[in-house]
Amino acid sequence: MPSYTVHNATRQIIIGTRIELATTPQARRVGLLKHDRLEIGHGLLIPGRNWFPFMAIHSIRMKFPIDVFFLDRNNRVLGLETLRPNRVAWVMGAQWVLEMAEGAIAVSGSQEGDVIAFTITA
Repeated sequence: MPSYTVHNATRQIIIGTRIELATTPQARRVGLLKHDRLEIGHGLLIPGRNWFPFMAIHSIRMKFPIDVFFLDRNNRVLGLETLRPNRVAWVMGAQWVLEMAEGAIAVSGSQEGDVIAFTITA
């Protein structure tokens, strides 16, 4: 399965170098639950459904907090949140969710309205 490098094109900074794509229903359901922790630079990209007007995620049973980037269909940031375990978050209009290790938002300086770009790395 390919992985991706993700960078904030607006701020010209790399956010992650090993991002997996959740392409199957099982991968979407399991998400990061199989991990005990998430390394800096690693993450999961979850595609939405074109017919559904928002993306919702949860961190129920997760063992660590994550930084969440909610993206529209043009990869523009609609919302950012640090999600602690056993929480739920959603954003209207989001078509993608990028889940990263806690601190990715702060280190990248990402803000709503920024454009996020993805490049296949492997």
